[in-house]
Amino acid sequence: MTTESTEPASGDGAPGPATIAATEDPVQLTVGLVEDQRIPDGMVCMGSYRNGRLVARSVMPPEAWAQIDQYGIFDEPVQVVLVARAAPPGVQCQLYAMVPLPEEEDDEPEEPWAASVPGSSYEASLEESAEEEDEEDEEDEPRVAPIPLGHIVRYERDRVHPDSLPLEAVDLLRKIIDGKTSEVVDRALADLLGL
Repeated sequence: MTTESTEPASGDGAPGPATIAATEDPVQLTVGLVEDQRIPDGMVCMGSYRNGRLVARSVMPPEAWAQIDQYGIFDEPVQVVLVARAAPPGVQCQLYAMVPLPEEEDDEPEEPWAASVPGSSYEASLEESAEEEDEEDEEDEPRVAPIPLGHIVRYERDRVHPDSLPLEAVDLLRKIIDGKTSEVVDRALADLLGL
C-alpha cells in the first residue's frame, strides 16, 4: 500500500490536509445492487464486495449502474484508492476504484485531396512526430477514471495512528482489503443504537 499527502487549499473554510492510500496491485471486487431505505428516489445503491464481504456502498443514478453492469467494469481486478482527511468525528475517507478507460480510436479519416496540397507533406510530418510523442507519454501513464465506492469513517477514539494521517489511511485501506472491517461496522451500529 502506498500513500501520498496533499496540502489544503489556502483560504478560510478550506478543508484540512488529506492523504491518499492505494493498493500496490489491483484487487478483485464484485459489485451488485443493494436495498437501502435511505436511497433517494430515482437513485440506486451499489454495494462493493471483497471476498464476499460488503466493504462499501455508493448511491448513483441508474444510468451509471447500467454502464458499470453492461461493460463489466469490475470483471477484472482494479486498483483501490482511499482519500483520507482528519474531520469530525475522526477520519473521513472516500473509497474509489480506479478503472482503466477504453483506448481512444482516431475517428478522423484523412481527406484524399490533402496529399496534393503544396506543403502538406511537411505539415503531415510535423503532426506525425507530435502524435508519436503524445503516444509515448500516454503509454507511460495508463488512462484511468475513479468510480466512487463509498464513504468510510473511523472515530477518533478508534484511531490506530492518532499522530499520523498517512499511517491511519494505510491501516484503514488494509483492513478494508484484508477483511477486518467488522469492527468499524459494529462500532457504528453500537453508537447508533446507544449501546
